[in-house]
Amino acid sequence: MSEVGDFLKHYMFGHQAPSEFLNGLKSEIKASLKVDAGALIESIKKEAKEIEEANASSIVDAPSHGHLELCSSVLSAYNNLLPLLGDKESTVDFISKAMMDGVNNLSMRTSLTLVLKACKDNPDRLRDIFSWLMEQYGATFSWTAPHKETEKEDSFSIEIQKCYYFNFFSSHNAAFLTPILCQLDSLWFDMVDPEKHGFSFDKSRYQTQGYGAPKCVFPIIMKKKNSSP
Repeated sequence: MSEVGDFLKHYMFGHQAPSEFLNGLKSEIKASLKVDAGALIESIKKEAKEIEEANASSIVDAPSHGHLELCSSVLSAYNNLLPLLGDKESTVDFISKAMMDGVNNLSMRTSLTLVLKACKDNPDRLRDIFSWLMEQYGATFSWTAPHKETEKEDSFSIEIQKCYYFNFFSSHNAAFLTPILCQLDSLWFDMVDPEKHGFSFDKSRYQTQGYGAPKCVFPIIMKKKNSSP
């Protein structure tokens, strides 16, 4: 049974996510660049495999194998697109758009809609779901889910102290690529509607290592019914 679980974790992080990214990247290349998109994607895949093999020592479990494949694809895309686009900022923006376009699909949006609907007026259930999800990320992520209660609000945060993505890109002097993955957080927290779901995502307290913070913090707030506006 554990072998099946390991296969699914590797598949989710190491096949599905890179495939969605490369699909988005190919579409963006076709739309914006006067190059052979198919040939460029093949070059990116080839270099990604080389990066993966060179960093095999970072694999400690099935999820980390998947994380390595995704990060290798992003780093390879940057290396291959930089000469074409000319500067770091333009290249990161190009890859960021491709990542979001590839992952932000109907299947993803439907799944997130169902999760949030199931957690209506029940942030504890949402915390349980996110805690379960973080467990799937494996040993190369360390995290906590602290709870805080005041007179006005009941809140919890998913806080990530160790992030494979940030550590991988930092080891390649490319920590600036981490936000390409951090931005995917917005797929779910932008969908949180306090009126519909009974809780809110506090963007003012949101932070990630990719954007320079010492740890990642995802704060969920449930305002108490007897508190004043």
